[in-house]
Amino acid sequence: MNFLLHCWLGRSDPGLLAGGFLGDFIKGPIDPDLPRDLQRGIRLHRYIDAKSNQLAELRASYHRFGHELRRPAPILLDIVADHVLARKWDDYGEGDLTDFTRQCYATIASYGPVPDTARRIFEHMLTTDLFASYSRLDTVIPICHRILRRLKFSQTEMELELLLHGQRTGFEVDFAHYYPVLRGLTAQWINDN
Repeated sequence: MNFLLHCWLGRSDPGLLAGGFLGDFIKGPIDPDLPRDLQRGIRLHRYIDAKSNQLAELRASYHRFGHELRRPAPILLDIVADHVLARKWDDYGEGDLTDFTRQCYATIASYGPVPDTARRIFEHMLTTDLFASYSRLDTVIPICHRILRRLKFSQTEMELELLLHGQRTGFEVDFAHYYPVLRGLTAQWINDN
């Protein structure tokens, strides 16, 4: 999952929410000097990533990307999941999306300076309200294009763009299947940890 869904799943605790973003930028062993609740949030982030890649419900959604995009499909689906969550916030969220996104940015910032590896994207998030803008394909498509270029799949950019427009409803149906599973796995992890 990408940032918005990770933060939403961890919203019950500031450390879990902040770990929903920072977990992508803190690699390797978790620094024991980090606040304990943030360490826990990073562990939850890693758990969700590991479990989501194994879920049959998500694997079914990977197939929507077709053969050409099979390899980057898991990464692209992370972005698509945030798009669906933001677009369908009234179905899956609580309150106003921009209220939640402001809470996310403030909570992440409360843990001190973000790591250098995350600083540029965090500043971009603050100035553009990136999480809320995930509701628009004109935000999601350029992000997906950058991912494709980074992974040396730039020749598939137009194919992906057509797919995102054509499969929008299908991705929403898929999200309705895997979101409750992810929510249940998260609740169980929080209860056990």
